Amino acid sequence: MVSQDLQDRRAYLGSYADRYFELLPSGGYRQLPIAAGVVFTENGQRLRLGQGLWATATGAARTRAVTVLDGPAGQIATWGMVTEAGHDAILGVRLRVDDEGLIDEIDTFVVRFNDMSSTFSGSGLLDAQRLARPAPGLLDLVDEGDRPSVAELRRAADGYLDGVSSGEAGLIPVADDCLRIENGVQTVLRADGLLPGRAPNPATAMGVAQQVREGVTRHIAAARDRGMYLTDPSRGLVMVRFFFDHPGAVRGWQGRSPFTGPNSMPAWEVFKVRGGLIRHIEAIIAWFPYGYRWAAEEQR
Repeated sequence: MVSQDLQDRRAYLGSYADRYFELLPSGGYRQLPIAAGVVFTENGQRLRLGQGLWATATGAARTRAVTVLDGPAGQIATWGMVTEAGHDAILGVRLRVDDEGLIDEIDTFVVRFNDMSSTFSGSGLLDAQRLARPAPGLLDLVDEGDRPSVAELRRAADGYLDGVSSGEAGLIPVADDCLRIENGVQTVLRADGLLPGRAPNPATAMGVAQQVREGVTRHIAAARDRGMYLTDPSRGLVMVRFFFDHPGAVRGWQGRSPFTGPNSMPAWEVFKVRGGLIRHIEAIIAWFPYGYRWAAEEQR
């Protein structure tokens, strides 16, 4: 059972995220309960609150795909669709609320598809409809017998990142039927073997672990700068922020590489864990310059 105090805390934190998305299109950040000295970042860069997407957003969805509430830490992370000058974008938001009910940290991750034309054709890797609501079962409570601890949640997330970046599928505690959704698009176990706007690729029909065993992820050199872990054991959820480094088609490279040039992929990724295995993965991703870092981490 989830205590009444925890349920109240979840509703309390959820209202802050709802308000953030509600105020964004009008630029009404001054109506948020903000602590003096609040730290605000967009894509890793520390900005003044009101800059960045706050100055350019023209719309925000009322419902969102992913929400992770870490009540003991006073934090919530969520993501959903927004519009900016007529273009679709994904907005991830992490808020930390202090003991006085004021927001003292805001981290945002904006995935802008009009800036990704060199990576994706057409409108990019995006299924906006799928980002309008949570995947079935994602936010369901986990039975106490199958419920992971905070430490187990973090180990599952790190095991996935270690396995994908090293090519060691055995490190990943994942169920064979686990789906992975990236920017709303299913990228494993696809019956059609297709990603939107791209050529047929048999790898998309494989599962998470099989892709690693078959070398599909061998272009990933590292999963670095992991942080911002949020955990909700009652729902078996853990979120982590990190970068995948892609060196590109370096001289002497043999086999498939999805990238010609080097880049780093920032990601916010959520894992649903039940009975010791990852059952579902949701992520938002973008492509940034190679070696990019969340510079604001050094400014706190």
